[in-house]
Amino acid sequence: MSLSADTNVKFDVVVSGGGLSGLLTAIGLKQETPSLRVAIVETVEQTSEQTVQSNFDQRCLALSHGSLQLLNHWKVWPELKKNGWPIQTIITSDRGHVGKTMMQAKDYGLNAMGHVASMHNLGCALKATAKHFDLHWFCPDHIVALTTPSALSEPVEITLSSGNNIKSQLLVVAEGANSPTRDLLKINNKTSQYQQAAIIANVRTETAPKNLKAYGANVAFERFTTNGPIAFLPIGKNEFNVVWTQSPEQALVNKELDDDAFCEALQLAFGYAAGRIVKCSKRAYYPLSLTKVERLIAARTVLLGNTAHTVHPIAGQGFNLGVRDIGVLVFEIKQALENSTDIGSFSVLNSYQRNRLDDIERITEFTDMLVRLFALPGRLPAFTRTAGLMSLQKCDGLQQWLALHFMGSHKQFNLPQAKQAEC
Repeated sequence: MSLSADTNVKFDVVVSGGGLSGLLTAIGLKQETPSLRVAIVETVEQTSEQTVQSNFDQRCLALSHGSLQLLNHWKVWPELKKNGWPIQTIITSDRGHVGKTMMQAKDYGLNAMGHVASMHNLGCALKATAKHFDLHWFCPDHIVALTTPSALSEPVEITLSSGNNIKSQLLVVAEGANSPTRDLLKINNKTSQYQQAAIIANVRTETAPKNLKAYGANVAFERFTTNGPIAFLPIGKNEFNVVWTQSPEQALVNKELDDDAFCEALQLAFGYAAGRIVKCSKRAYYPLSLTKVERLIAARTVLLGNTAHTVHPIAGQGFNLGVRDIGVLVFEIKQALENSTDIGSFSVLNSYQRNRLDDIERITEFTDMLVRLFALPGRLPAFTRTAGLMSLQKCDGLQQWLALHFMGSHKQFNLPQAKQAEC
C-alpha cells in the first residue's frame, strides 16, 4: 500500500527493492522477528499474484538445496513446489573431449540436489507468502535522497520520489545490479565485462540417448565450450531451460535466427547429450559481467543480492549467493533483538559483512575460474580440463567439493534457521 506524506513515519527496517531478494528479505524478517515494522519501497506497481511483472520474468533459476532449506523454513517452498522441477543428476562435460563428471542426489542422501523454477513462479510464490504479513508498501516509488544519522542512536532518513519522508533503524538495499541507492551511498563498485552474453530459451527434445534414461528424468547439464558454457536445466519431461553463453556478437546473431535455425545452431554447439532439439521458445539476451562492491555496509545500511555482487551464471550460483546474504542478515537481526541490541548498529552490520565476505569471494573466484579455464584454447588446456573432470569422477572428495558448490551446502550456510528438512 502507499502511505501519505508524513515526516513522522518510522520503521524498524525499510527494504528498497520489491523483487525476489527484497521480498524474500521482508518475508524472512517477519517470519523470524514478527514484531519488526517492515516497509518495502518498489518502483514497479504491484499487481495480482499471477500477473507477470517486469521484475519477475521467465528466466529460470537453479535453486540449490541450501536455498530450498531456507525457502521451506520460511513457508515459501510449499507455494512454489508445484511449479518447480527437481535436479537429481548433474552432468558436467567439456565439448569435444572425453572428460566428464556426474553427480547424483542419491549419493548425498537427497531426493534432489536442487530445483529449477522460473523467476515468475518464484515471484508469485513470494507474493502469495508475503500476503500473510503486515508489510507496508511504498509503490510505485523509489529513494531519491538519504540523510545518514549524525548520532549513533538516530535513524536513517529516507526521501522518496512520492514526497514521503520516512525513517528507519535499518535500510536494506536490494535493488539489483544497477542500484541507484548504492550510488547515493557513494559505495564504489568494480565491474568487469566478460565479453560474453547469454541467450535464454526453453527447448524441447526427443530421442534422448539410451544411457540418459539410466540417470533418471531430472538431469541438468553443464556443457563447457571454448565459446562459453551451455546449461540445460530440466523444466519438464524432455523440456529444458537453456542458458547459452557466447560472444555478444554471436549471441545477437543466434537470438534473431528463426526457430529451426536456432535449434540447429544450439544442437551443433551443445551436442546430443540431452537428445535432438525439436522446438524452442522466444529468446532473451543478457550481457554478462562480474561486479564487486568495495563494502557491503554503510551507516544503518546493508547491501545484498545483485546490489552487492553479480557473478557469471555458470554453475547457477548468483541467486543462491543472494539467498545466503538474506539468511545471514535475518539471523544477525534476530540475534540482535534477542540481545537487546540496536539492529542498525555498526556491530550488527559489521558482523553481517564479516560473515558474508568469504562466501562471496569464494563463489566469485570459483565461477570466474571456471569461465576462464574452459575458455582457453589449445591442447594443453583441453588435456588439463579432461584430466580434471575425470579426476572429479574418480575422486569422491573432489566430487563432494564440487557438489557442495552446486548445492550451496558449504559450511557458511549452516544457519540455525535453515533446518535440515528434506524439500
